[in-house]
Amino acid sequence: MDPYLEKRWSDVHASLIGLIREALQPDLPSGLRARAEERILLEELDGEALRSYRPDLSIVDSGRPERDRGGTSAAVLPESILVELRDSPAIDRFVQIIDTTHGNRVVTAIEVLSPWNKERGRLNKEYRQKLNDFVRGSVSIVEIDLLRSSREFLVVTEEDLQPKDRSPYVVCVHRAWMDNHWQVYPVRLPQPIPPVSIPLRQTDKEVVLELQPLIERVYIGGGHDDIDYNVPLSTPLSREDEAWADALLRQAGRRG
Repeated sequence: MDPYLEKRWSDVHASLIGLIREALQPDLPSGLRARAEERILLEELDGEALRSYRPDLSIVDSGRPERDRGGTSAAVLPESILVELRDSPAIDRFVQIIDTTHGNRVVTAIEVLSPWNKERGRLNKEYRQKLNDFVRGSVSIVEIDLLRSSREFLVVTEEDLQPKDRSPYVVCVHRAWMDNHWQVYPVRLPQPIPPVSIPLRQTDKEVVLELQPLIERVYIGGGHDDIDYNVPLSTPLSREDEAWADALLRQAGRRG
């Protein structure tokens, strides 16, 4: 996992959701389908509602020299009005596996965490309530946490793990038929993200989700090769992980 992607999490998150759906679809048994879902969440701070405006796709200036595209458009643009929008709302994107043979019943929910899932506040409480509703509805849950921030306000916290099992990233799996048990996959920075077994209906064979190739596709597809690895991370790495990352980046010629 590249910790520098945390600065671009909105793009990473949206891309990863689509790729997870795409990766699971061919392996699902008859009657099951993976669907990408989305909803807008509005947080209130000190009585003021934060309104959410966000594009589905952004083109950003990477700081690279302009290249000649070999021509210009001759189209005449119509008269337009300039509008400035601020205070983007949180967008809750996730993947659901549904059973089309039983009224599109949700079998499994796959959550890729965003910062607001993990931070104290109403949106965190709503996220935890959603997980509780899934559990009560006999829905299996896969929680993919590729952010290094604290898990203090989540269902499975660092305190639930032995010190030797704690890691910067983690994937947690709850099977609907196993009461309060969660299977935890620790993900350490110098290691590839491990494959995750995705539960379906209890009678189904579970499918394997390979996350590492998807993260690599997110990096390439999102044009994240323009990251400046000389800029310090807002949340520093541990001394051991920083030494590993520095050696890797210098070997690749990405850090001076």
